[in-house]
Amino acid sequence: MHTNLLNTKLYVRSIIAASLLVLLFGTLASPLVNAQSTDSTAGQALEIGPTVFNVSANPGDSVKVNVNIRDVSPTNLIVRGQINDFVANGEEGIPKIILDDSVDNPYSLKTWVSTPGQLTLKPKELKTLPVTINVPSNASPGGYYGVIRFTSNPPELEGTGVALSASVGALIILTVNGTAKQQLSVVEFSTSKNGKTGNFFETTPIQFTERIKNSGNIHEEPTGLVTVTDMFGNKVVNLAINQPPGKILPDSIRKFTQPLDSSSIGNRILFGLYHADLTVNYGDGQTAKSSLSFWVIPYTLIIISILGLVAAFFLLRYLIRRYNRAIIARAKRHK
Repeated sequence: MHTNLLNTKLYVRSIIAASLLVLLFGTLASPLVNAQSTDSTAGQALEIGPTVFNVSANPGDSVKVNVNIRDVSPTNLIVRGQINDFVANGEEGIPKIILDDSVDNPYSLKTWVSTPGQLTLKPKELKTLPVTINVPSNASPGGYYGVIRFTSNPPELEGTGVALSASVGALIILTVNGTAKQQLSVVEFSTSKNGKTGNFFETTPIQFTERIKNSGNIHEEPTGLVTVTDMFGNKVVNLAINQPPGKILPDSIRKFTQPLDSSSIGNRILFGLYHADLTVNYGDGQTAKSSLSFWVIPYTLIIISILGLVAAFFLLRYLIRRYNRAIIARAKRHK
């Protein structure tokens, strides 16, 4: 029982994380997301839709959203809802759910949301649950973030102490209207190859890396380009950043990468000094910029070519000398 309980808890956390990735990676493919149980005998599963609510409100407003939830298992399920906050965890866009109620989170909205009460779903039954977000009148402009989680149990397991075996979540990204602080900065703009950062490379592929920090109090979804030019100022390629679009949460750093390879420059061979200019667009017409220079010198090919030329020179010299000796020897024989 202890092992099943541990596996179930780990599974529930993985489902929540998967739902949150929809926000940060923007890969929502369907209006409903399944959360299948690891217990094949229980056959418990929920579907929820939509998985993301992007809403805005003024201080003091009440915003209502509707969550559709369905029992896709062959048994009745008792479903409960709860609210948690989440923040960015690391620089890859992976979220971290805050389960500790004592953690101070300035972007919390869990106390603003009225969660649906307990309900029972029949197999294949779909219900629409109203959720109200009451924005305090003294709420500061900016972004606030939370996840509505729904967990389920078959009625026969109620009161047994068995962990909830299915969980799905709908994200709430709330913008409180007003003059929010919008500030992005480029923490790092670099080039690397095979994981090693530098400015001197022999060949492509080369990877550009940007680490962008959000020092504001609202999420940003930046756009922009890395423009590469050669030593003569001729444009080589434009590389789009933040594709597919992802958000940078307040007080966090997000890393973006783009390859400089055949997918972007075709069969072109790079040689010489190159410049890269980064332009990040965000907010209301604001920009953040950075630039760098790097060399691409195929020194192995150059060394092989030089050695080949040297070898060819000495071979040709040897052949000419041998030919001359043969001519001289033939002339002597005819005297």
